Amino acid sequence: MANSNEVEIKVLQKIKDVLLASSGITTYVGTHIYTAHPSTIDDPKVPAISLLLMAGQARTNIPNMVNITVQIDLWFPVDRYTIQDVLSCYAIIRGLLHKEVFNDTTIDIKIIQLIELSAGPFMYDESIKSHHWPARYGAIAI
Repeated sequence: MANSNEVEIKVLQKIKDVLLASSGITTYVGTHIYTAHPSTIDDPKVPAISLLLMAGQARTNIPNMVNITVQIDLWFPVDRYTIQDVLSCYAIIRGLLHKEVFNDTTIDIKIIQLIELSAGPFMYDESIKSHHWPARYGAIAI
């Protein structure tokens, strides 16, 4: 039986794997999908997607079940991409991840549900001169 920290790591990895398997996503960001905020990465490449577990968000509803919140951030340089490009990439992400019945058991845990909780608003990140679009997803896993 996996502990909640192991489940959280596996959920983040599964989301990353799903995104990397999509040619629509890799057309936009290549392999630049980070499981850390770009500011904590040496020489981050953009456009990129970052995946972060929201601190203090893991909750256990019933024995062995973990309910977590994951933030997915899109980072697109303003000199090469429009807001519409960011929204088009996010539409692909939402199509891949927003599922009431996710039912993935390929990673030694079962992700039961992955649902968009919120998306937006658009922001601008001065340090990397990029559009920034955040979205939060709730994941239930065992």
